[in-house]
Amino acid sequence: MPKNDTMFQEKNNDKEEIIATKEGKSTHIHIKTTCEKLKKWGTHFDMEMKYLIGGPEIVLGQKMAEMPLTPTCLVPAAVMNAFLLENGMISNNLAREMGKMKIIFDKLE
Repeated sequence: MPKNDTMFQEKNNDKEEIIATKEGKSTHIHIKTTCEKLKKWGTHFDMEMKYLIGGPEIVLGQKMAEMPLTPTCLVPAAVMNAFLLENGMISNNLAREMGKMKIIFDKLE
């Protein structure tokens, strides 16, 4: 079974690695993190294929309601993209071509 890893580092030097593994109709999400808030938020959960239609944000929205993260936390977006990549909704070839991606928050004038 293919396994896709999405890793990023936030400014506070916490490193998160998102591992998505498709198993039948579900995709297992594992988050490796040093962030205490993320550990409380949840580092192991499953997202079912049926959420491709309704959007994976349904599961993430429930998790955010239970344990809110800061608005600047990029983990929910990384989880959603790892889920979509693992389920063929984002091209593996395109993702490999892109390599690393970076978000820069700069001063807005």
